[in-house]
Parts: sequence; C-alpha cells; structure tokens
Amino acid sequence: MSDCATTQTRFATATSRWKAITNNLVYVFYVPVWRKTWPLWVGAVALALANLFMFAFARAIGVFPQMGMWGAQIYNLVGVKVDAPFTAYPLTPQHLDMHSMINFGIILGVAMAALLAEEFKIRKEHWTGYAAAAAGGVLMGFGTVIMPPCNVGGFYTATMALSLSGPLAAIGLVPGAYVGGLLMKWQARRAVEALNFGALPAGTPAAKRESSVQPCVGAAVGVALLVIALVYAAQGMVKHCGLLLFGATFGVIFQRSRLCFTSAFREILISRDGTLMKWVLFSVAIGTVGFALLKATGYQPMHYVLPVGLHTVVGGFIFGIGMSLAGGCGIGILWRSAEGYMRAWVAVLTGMMTAGAWVLIYGKHVGEGWLYGKPHSLAEYGGWFGGSAIVFAFLAVFYLFILYVEAGKREKA
Repeated sequence: MSDCATTQTRFATATSRWKAITNNLVYVFYVPVWRKTWPLWVGAVALALANLFMFAFARAIGVFPQMGMWGAQIYNLVGVKVDAPFTAYPLTPQHLDMHSMINFGIILGVAMAALLAEEFKIRKEHWTGYAAAAAGGVLMGFGTVIMPPCNVGGFYTATMALSLSGPLAAIGLVPGAYVGGLLMKWQARRAVEALNFGALPAGTPAAKRESSVQPCVGAAVGVALLVIALVYAAQGMVKHCGLLLFGATFGVIFQRSRLCFTSAFREILISRDGTLMKWVLFSVAIGTVGFALLKATGYQPMHYVLPVGLHTVVGGFIFGIGMSLAGGCGIGILWRSAEGYMRAWVAVLTGMMTAGAWVLIYGKHVGEGWLYGKPHSLAEYGGWFGGSAIVFAFLAVFYLFILYVEAGKREKA
C-alpha cells in the first residue's frame, strides 16, 4: 500500500473515531439534559438546592415584587408619580437592581433551554385567551401585594424560611386555583361548542422538517448570558452576577422539568391529581432543613418571614384564581413568555402594572397600615428545631389531604 493510501486510511479511521466520540458525547450529555424532559424528582431536588444555595449567597427566590417595581417605573415614566409597592425593592434602574437579575436570568435561562431543545415557538391566542391572561395578570398583581408576595415567594420560599405565612398562603391558593381552573374549563367548553367542524379548512400535508438553527441560537444565548455575568463581575457587582446566573439556573430547571406550581395547586381539586404538588412538598422539605440550619447560625433569621393575617389567605385566594387564568404564576408567566407564549406576555404586563399601582390604590406600601398583620417566624414556637417540626407537620397534613382527594377520585371511578 502506498504512503498516500495509508495516510487516507488513517485519516478516515481518525475521522470515524472522532464522529463516534462526538455522537457519544451528544447522547450522554446533550440529549438527556436538553432534549429529554427531566423527571419531576430531579426538578424538585434541583429547585430546592438552587434556592438554598442562592439564599446562602444573597437571598431566596421570588419574582413578583421586582415586577411590581417595574410597573411603578412605567407609571413614573409616563408622568404618574408612584413609589414601588415593596419597600425592600425601591425604584432602581433595572440594570442596577440586583433583584431584577433573578427575573432576567430566568428569562434568559428558559430561552436558552427552549432553544437548545428546539421547543421555542411564537404561540398566538384567540382574543378570549388574551382576555383571560389580562384578567389573570390583574388578579395576580392584586394578590401579590395583598398576600404577599407570589405563590413561589409567599408559599414555597416562605414555608422553607419557617414563616407562618407560608402554610396560610396555601390555604388560600388551593381553593383559588380550583376556582380559576373551573373558569378555564368553562371557557374551554364554550370554545369547543363554538367549533364548526364542517367549516374547517382542509389540512395540507406537513412540510418536511429542515434542520433547525434553534440549538445554535440557544448556545449563543448561553454565551451572551455568561458575557453579561462577567461584565457585572468585572464592575464589582458580584451579587448582580451571581443572581443573574442563579436566575438562569432556575429558568433551566423549570423549563426542562416542567415543574409548574400553577398546575400543582390547580390539579389537586380539578383533576384530583396531586402528583406535581407531592414533589413540590418534597422540595419544600429539603429546603426547610437547609434554611433552618443556616438561620440557626444567625444568618438572616428573618429573611422571607412575612406578614401574617387574614390578608394572607385572601391574597392567596385571589392570586390562585389569577395564576390559573393567566396560565402560570409569577415564575410561570416569565417562563412561558421566554418560550414564546404571547398570552404570558399579556399576563406579565398586566400583572406588573397592577402591582405597580398599589401605593396609589392603598396609600401605603406593602406590609404597612391596617391591612397587614405582623411577621411571625415558626422559630418562635420551639426554636429552629420546633419550627422545622411544625413545617414538616404541615407538609404531612397537606400530603394526607392530597391522598384523601385522590382516593375520592378512585372511588368515583
């Protein structure tokens, strides 16, 4: 065999081996992470750990207070003077507000994950869908300032943080999500009844799918995210950098695991399926241990310990209806907006504008005045261990309630 032929054979062998290695890497890393939906337990564990680590870094997750601040900024831009609803989230240019970095990170993380999975698509709605989303956004905007804040901050994180408000918020969120779910079922039935199948246009054969550029765009979004984070770090804004990356992590977790809090609350009573909520409760249990250990050392002992009163339940009920109509809670509408759901864009806009007007409507900030009770930590009842025990007792009761509801479904069947 000539030297030229030998070289060609070696080159072909090396190329074949390289393709095999590349294919194996794609199969081992890319496909399971970016093309397949993660198991719910993975999303639940990852969410709890991410929230715990972000709390240790700066703060825990919650998204609606900063959205309320965005709404107040818009009012001020058009000449209506109003303060931000939450005193902990004052009017600040968004690129300088470290709390807003979480929201921006969620949007970028979801967009990156959706594109890498080839799941991004601009999804339009009938006008009734936009109307429902607008109504849902308004209700969530009111619910977040009355509860406060949203179901993720007011229930998920607050319960982890041993705030008495967390379990109370759930008491309002469950029936609220049920009422919202019933309204959506009614809307769906009317839409089906209005269909005239005889007038539907004939279908056309599906075009052959071309190779998508979405994964490349998703990779570019990921690179841009890292560059933006590095710019913040270079400017000495380490918390901005960290919260942006944590937000992106949350975005990826929600997008890939489909761990939807709205569905978790709604489906308990609508379909009598508590699978999602069981995993949410499991996630809360993991986080509670970590939060209690950190707080027991004196680290931010009152972080996410929120006002407690009848407003907690009422606000949860209002928010529960709103998130069902909107098709997502605070995180849910950010998540779906980044996947291309125009319905979610409407809910984000109406939600932040409603919350942003709270000081004009109420005359005071969230947590001030006659409406709100005082913050109460469950650590007041037996220390950090006793407070954690109360949370686990609540989680057990909630779990038993779900089992009771599911058992009723089986008996009916």
